[in-house]
Amino acid sequence: MLKKKVLKQNNLLRLQKRLAVVMLALTLGLGTGCGKTDDGADGAASSEAETLADGQTNDQTDAGASEGDGQESKKATEDKDEPYVEGTYSSDSYDVAEFAAETRKKTDEEGNRGVYYEIFVRSFADSDGDGIGDLNGITEKLDYLQKLGIDGIWLMPITASDTYHGYSVTDYMTVNPDYGTEDDLKRLLDEAHSRGMKVIMDLVINHTSINHPWFQAAKSDENSEYRDYYRWVYKTDKKDCNHLLDKSSWGDMVWHQEGDFYYYGVFGADMPDLNYNNPDVRQAAKDAAGHFLELGLDGFRMDAAVHIYGAHEFKQQEDSEAANITWWNEFAGYCESINPDVYLVGEVWQDDKVLENYVQPFDTKFDFAIQQKILNCVQKGMAVPGFGDSLSVAIENIQNKYDGVDVNYLNGVFGANHDQDRIASSVNSLDKARQIAAVYMTLPGNPYIYYGEELGMYGSKPDEMIRTPFLWGGDSTYNTSWEKDDQNAETKGLDQQMKDPDSMYSYYKTLIALRKDNPALMKGSYRAAALISDSVIAYFREADGQKLLVVHNFAEGDQTVSLAECGDITVTDVLYSSSGETDVSDLSSVKLAGNESVVLELGE
Repeated sequence: MLKKKVLKQNNLLRLQKRLAVVMLALTLGLGTGCGKTDDGADGAASSEAETLADGQTNDQTDAGASEGDGQESKKATEDKDEPYVEGTYSSDSYDVAEFAAETRKKTDEEGNRGVYYEIFVRSFADSDGDGIGDLNGITEKLDYLQKLGIDGIWLMPITASDTYHGYSVTDYMTVNPDYGTEDDLKRLLDEAHSRGMKVIMDLVINHTSINHPWFQAAKSDENSEYRDYYRWVYKTDKKDCNHLLDKSSWGDMVWHQEGDFYYYGVFGADMPDLNYNNPDVRQAAKDAAGHFLELGLDGFRMDAAVHIYGAHEFKQQEDSEAANITWWNEFAGYCESINPDVYLVGEVWQDDKVLENYVQPFDTKFDFAIQQKILNCVQKGMAVPGFGDSLSVAIENIQNKYDGVDVNYLNGVFGANHDQDRIASSVNSLDKARQIAAVYMTLPGNPYIYYGEELGMYGSKPDEMIRTPFLWGGDSTYNTSWEKDDQNAETKGLDQQMKDPDSMYSYYKTLIALRKDNPALMKGSYRAAALISDSVIAYFREADGQKLLVVHNFAEGDQTVSLAECGDITVTDVLYSSSGETDVSDLSSVKLAGNESVVLELGE
């Protein structure tokens, strides 16, 4: 009750402030606006004819769009000058100094190092026969994951949700009943920890479901204490939003109408963004994290990390990246107060941009830039992903950018995840799918394997079709059935693949063991080799006195590489060959079969 009283008092003070500004503006014969002007004064007058990139103004563009839709009316024209004076957090720009967090200083990351496995719980293992995967199913399959060589598990969302995927949260403190109970989660954590495996989970705090009680209260009552949990603008507001033109980077509208207002939702009308200008929202996010850390979670994969302060959300904001990073430092500090060894992974994704500044607050971020370059090279059979440097050099340049920000960082390398077509479908070849695995499993950082990739599963969008049931095989009672899968009729299940030394499962298991058995691959430095080729790349990995040369042939035909191009080196052993046939007996060159990867051990 005290919290609600204070909020109402704050709202009243802001309302009084806005009314005073409006009265002053009317006295001076000026117009009013919902947002700040350039000098930062709330509601002060300024021109609403802001010039867009194409030379039009907001007013011109909005009117044109309305006329095109046949919606322009005299009433809309009258509404254009209608003052809106209700003050909210959402009309204020983000001021970093307002709630600065201490910069996180990471030290020893060895405890977080390992090979991780992403699980969509609904599709993985069904323990009770209802056709839906659950937490107990994962617990009962931990031995499988341990034998595969997995050090940590990433669980896609497990909190209460109104969608099959779980990224629209309806309750941050409750386990999704489809997946089990809080006691089931504790059992999973205890069993995983007893095997030396970490468990992190998706924490989706950029947005909620439209059916979350917070949003339901916010949309039904402008005076609700939860109104400011979201970003609202009045329908005639031209300074804080452009309802018809503001779009996400993938082209979707970000403002969604509710009565006389619009709310911000970068992922659609059914998932409104939370307003992180509100300190109560920031505390609620930390409370959710604290709840699961107290249960024993080892950390979180932070969904939509770049969108906390997103495009168009606060138009007065000069640097959304700086605002995001300030928040993530605040969040990390809170998590570390509960678990000093917490492992925080950020989903930082804007096309193929490197976004190196995000390595500072996070222990790991998923490297979409490297993943896209690997996919491009393997698809095309080329050593160069586009114009410019070879893949090996491009990776070194990216790694150097990360080291320039924070050397205590573990890069997140992967072949595909739950938002992308599966590897086998992307390259339409199991041989090329194997090679993608060989590349990312020999790079610095923490490799992340999307469930089913170790079976060579196929899957092309829509999203449900890239999240289909894991193939335990045969009549296994653990097979889930929530979604029909028409893309893997010919893919062998795990029961068959475990008996086949040439299966995709055996290939992944060998790669994982290779990485974990060799410190140069597990934690070594990375340096591109000076190899000039249209289809072959090479790089050095080195740690604890071990020096390796990794070579990949992206062409479908045989290629011979002169080892002299890689420098003054001496090969002492073929540590790994994906074909099992590579020979460097003459010590001067290496012949690789099509789509082959080799790891050579070097001497002094």
